[in-house]
Amino acid sequence: MIQERDFNMLSYQRHENHFHDYARGGPKEAIGQSWLQDDTVDAWRHLRMYRVLDPVLEANPQASWLTCGDGRYGKDANYIQKKGLRVLATDISDVLLREAKESGYLHAYKQENAERLSFTDRSFDYVFCKESLHHFPRPMLALYEMLRVSSKGVMLIEPTDRATPFGLLGMLIRPVWGVLTSMAGKKGSKDRFEESGNYLYGISRREMEKVALGMNFKTVAFKGINDHYLKGAEFEKVGDQSLLYRKIKHRIALFDLLYRLKIRDCTLLAAIIFKEPPQPRLRMTLEDGGYHILDLPANPYLVPEGIQD
Repeated sequence: MIQERDFNMLSYQRHENHFHDYARGGPKEAIGQSWLQDDTVDAWRHLRMYRVLDPVLEANPQASWLTCGDGRYGKDANYIQKKGLRVLATDISDVLLREAKESGYLHAYKQENAERLSFTDRSFDYVFCKESLHHFPRPMLALYEMLRVSSKGVMLIEPTDRATPFGLLGMLIRPVWGVLTSMAGKKGSKDRFEESGNYLYGISRREMEKVALGMNFKTVAFKGINDHYLKGAEFEKVGDQSLLYRKIKHRIALFDLLYRLKIRDCTLLAAIIFKEPPQPRLRMTLEDGGYHILDLPANPYLVPEGIQD
């Protein structure tokens, strides 16, 4: 049995080495280069996710940002950078970040382990982590580190926890769906692992609320996003003539319908934990952008001059 410390170190090593195959001269260089294209189906998928950042970026044009788990050439940071904001890209592997900096695609990067960030408290206004938290062996530790080094808040885009009940109709249908999938010979999808060796850790609205409540933060915001991946999306060009593009759009449309009917939650959840209540302009842009803002109850056992960040 792998001991806890050995498992953590193994996870770090595997993820640090992961991008070497995608670097210049690596066996998967073509896939890596496809990540830099902006006219593929895969680029379209990720742009849909990045756009949930826009309300925060527009309301805080002077804010500084840190991205965590941004090893794919710092694409998350590049999106923020193109909006004219200051941003530092970080990942446990710097192999592709170095290439991105050398080519001018990225302004700044630093090799960092998200579970033990080297920055001092409140070094950045916001921290952004997109589809990377679930790769960390101790994701909650990484989340608390992100909260520590931010002054305004942390934004996540992560897979939704499939085990969390969603809607009355969804709760009623879940057992039936489980029986049908078993009869079809498919494995249950409650707990999933990825080839890189990590458990696919999904987040939920309630879990993020509890993190905020435990640290005496007052506001969280959520927005569901539906996404679907099909093999080959990295090289397929966007366009109605593409069968793969149409298939993905139709699947996303189906997921959107199931979400509206309260049968199934979105595949991804954008969650913002605010360390300070958002200003009116930001609240307005978030609401206009489809976010649900939740103001949390105050801790009655802390006086106004009590523990505040």
